[in-house]
Amino acid sequence: MKWLDTSTVSVGRTVSAWVEAMRPRVDARTLAAIVQAAPRRDSGAPIVALEAAAAQAAWQHIHASTVERGGLLLGEPLATDAVEQRPAVVYVRAAVAGLDDEATGFSLRLQAGVWDAARAVLLQGEVVVGWYHSHPGIGAFFSDTDRRTQAGFFRHAFSLGWVIDPQRREQAWFVGAQSEALPSASVIALAER
Repeated sequence: MKWLDTSTVSVGRTVSAWVEAMRPRVDARTLAAIVQAAPRRDSGAPIVALEAAAAQAAWQHIHASTVERGGLLLGEPLATDAVEQRPAVVYVRAAVAGLDDEATGFSLRLQAGVWDAARAVLLQGEVVVGWYHSHPGIGAFFSDTDRRTQAGFFRHAFSLGWVIDPQRREQAWFVGAQSEALPSASVIALAER
């Protein structure tokens, strides 16, 4: 799998179809918050529905490292209705760690192995919806290099970039080829029933 293998990806399920599928295991208030937030997107940026397991996997991968670490985010872009192709919600089901990366305290190069690992755990209808990486001790922001990576490899309207500083306990989210910053209220953790 190459970085651009998702060049023809479009929004699949609708938010309402996804909510119905999630209803048996996700808290009703959490789902209601997502449904209410999605149509009222002032900036046009999507809401991120983040599985706790994905957040935990990313954190476990990066938390103790003094060099940058990262990986891929798997899930689905969701639209408000069957006609709309702009994502209203990006569901992040899993985070897949890059274990064969080249890293320093200020740089990261993900290698091909992370794509193989991602392919092995993709569920039907899922795609790579973005990437995550750490900035240990320097803050949660997108550097110029991060912005070039996002524009070059994660250029869909739903493509997420998540940067975490585990030492400062900071995080920031970005979306699309222009690396638009997402407000923290746009990221909703899925609470299990």
